[in-house]
Amino acid sequence: IVEAFMKDYIAREEIRERLKNVYDLERLVGRISYDNANARDLLQLKRSLQEVPFIKNQLIVLKKTYQLAIQTEFKDFRELYDLLERAIDEDAPITLKEGGLIKPGFHPELDEYREIKKHGKEYIANLVMKERERTGIKNLRVGYNKVFGYYIEITKGQLANLPEDIGYERKQTLANAERFITPELKEIEAKILNAEDRAIELEYELFVQIRDHIKQYIPDLQVLAKALATIDALISFAVVSEENRYVRPVLHDAHRVHIVNGRHPVVEKTLRDKPYVENDIIFDEETNILLITGPNMSGKSTYMR
Repeated sequence: IVEAFMKDYIAREEIRERLKNVYDLERLVGRISYDNANARDLLQLKRSLQEVPFIKNQLIVLKKTYQLAIQTEFKDFRELYDLLERAIDEDAPITLKEGGLIKPGFHPELDEYREIKKHGKEYIANLVMKERERTGIKNLRVGYNKVFGYYIEITKGQLANLPEDIGYERKQTLANAERFITPELKEIEAKILNAEDRAIELEYELFVQIRDHIKQYIPDLQVLAKALATIDALISFAVVSEENRYVRPVLHDAHRVHIVNGRHPVVEKTLRDKPYVENDIIFDEETNILLITGPNMSGKSTYMR
């Protein structure tokens, strides 16, 4: 496999670039299993899964081309990726109970709370217009105070024009006006006053549901993690081999060792800018022993290694 990566430079570098975007999947799976994962962890999982289809396809091609024993029997997790792409906000915070976790458009109720929080005054203005048209009272207004909350106010002079079957419930009587509430106004009031808190609660609930949903993928994610880690290591071997001119040995059962221009990789690195003196090692069918002699510091032990 390392030799195939040495030969196919383009495929190797393309996979290598994609692997740079793959996070520590085993760690992420562990955090999800123990309910410790936050939104950032799920985003890292999503970004990792985004690279999987390309990497898998490249490996399948390499496997066929070079007859390799590469594991390609792992899922590409398109469904899970799509869920995370639709659900988790790219700018989500680390904390889970401050909001900002879920993308707009993922959940209608959450969108409604956000809309109410953002456009509460518009909801009230629309209600005023609707009730004026429904009652025919042009100076009808909606007010608010901390004691009674939101209310519909109609002056005493217009009360006679209020239809009996309009469904208003009297809330408060003033010297020159009457105040009413309706089921719709109660609902809007509850939404406006509770929108922010409920939005945060709902976001957390949705996040936990998504995190729990991912748990069913854990066995397959563990298979993926192992497969990608193996490929990552083998590609690293290929890169190191290319950079250091390492050669794949030919293994056989005959009584021969034939090394041309051999180098000790560790000693070579410690020499830094100094040239390493390469040496051949030849054992043929007739050679059972080589006697290595020389003064101290001449490199006898390095040669023997």
